[in-house]
Amino acid sequence: MKAGAALERLELPQAPPPPPSTARFPDGASFRVEIPSVEGARVLAEVLRSAEEREIVVNRVSQGSGAMLLGESELREMAAIGAEAGIEVSLFTGPREGWDIGAHARSADGAAHAGQVRGVRGLAYAVEDIARACEAGIRSFLIADAGLLDVLGDMQAAGELPRDLSRRSGGF
Repeated sequence: MKAGAALERLELPQAPPPPPSTARFPDGASFRVEIPSVEGARVLAEVLRSAEEREIVVNRVSQGSGAMLLGESELREMAAIGAEAGIEVSLFTGPREGWDIGAHARSADGAAHAGQVRGVRGLAYAVEDIARACEAGIRSFLIADAGLLDVLGDMQAAGELPRDLSRRSGGF
């Protein structure tokens, strides 16, 4: 059964589909494929093997736990695998409030804050996490904290972080 048939039977009007978007990525593509929750180099290798087997182009993978949970060798391996495959490897940063002490991020009102850093000490840890991942070759990060995003922009402008660093504001 299709939705259109059910809506027609119930005499509910259907809007025409929107026109195709003319927006494009820099290489002319109209969409991208991202595989989330790629938590390590072995998982990344399996994602790429499976994508190749199915003839799917993967443009980006993201790792949600944060660079803090990966050793330097695993960060380097993920960066190398991504570079060889021509895909973006994007990591969240840590530690975030969801990983910190206290129950605020797990409360009904605090759930939206889980991706943010808490306090200046948390901000410093997150900056160090990104710097360590940059040293290992990672160039893409998902940032859920506006203050951290601002500090990283300042560090990049000052030449303290790589110019080719991609930082995206993101949430959970």
